[in-house]
Amino acid sequence: MRRLLFLFAALLFLSTAGVSHAQVAVIAHQDVSVDEANAETLKDIYLLEQSKWDDGSEIVRFDLNSEGSTKTAFYDHIGQSVSDVKKVWLRKKLSGAAQPPEKVSSDQMIDKVSSTSAAIGYVPADAVTDAVKVIATIE
Repeated sequence: MRRLLFLFAALLFLSTAGVSHAQVAVIAHQDVSVDEANAETLKDIYLLEQSKWDDGSEIVRFDLNSEGSTKTAFYDHIGQSVSDVKKVWLRKKLSGAAQPPEKVSSDQMIDKVSSTSAAIGYVPADAVTDAVKVIATIE
C-alpha cells in the first residue's frame, strides 16, 4: 500500500511539475501615451490613486467581473488581494472620491479597451490582438 501511495504521489508531482501559469497582459487603448507601466503605477491606477495618464487624459479602468487565475495574477503582481482592492473601491465610492472600474467579462475586455479612449484593462496574454497595446506583461 505504501508503495502504491508513493507511486501515486510521484506521478502527481511529475504531472504538475511542468505546468506553467498563463501570462497576463495589461492592455491599453492605442491612444494611451504610456508604452510601459510597472507594478507600482498599475497599483496606483487600480487603487484609484492615479486618475490621469501622463498626457492629462482621464484613465478609464476595466476590471474582470469574475475571479480566476488572470485576475489573481494581476492583483498579486500589484501586491494586493482582490478583496482588499474591493474595500478601497467601496470606500472611495462612498466618499465620492472616485468610481470603481467597470466590470467586464474576459471576452469583452479587448473590445471595451480598444473602443474606449484612455482605457486600461488586463487579459490572458494569448487573448491580445492588434486592437490594443500591451503596456505590461505579468508571468
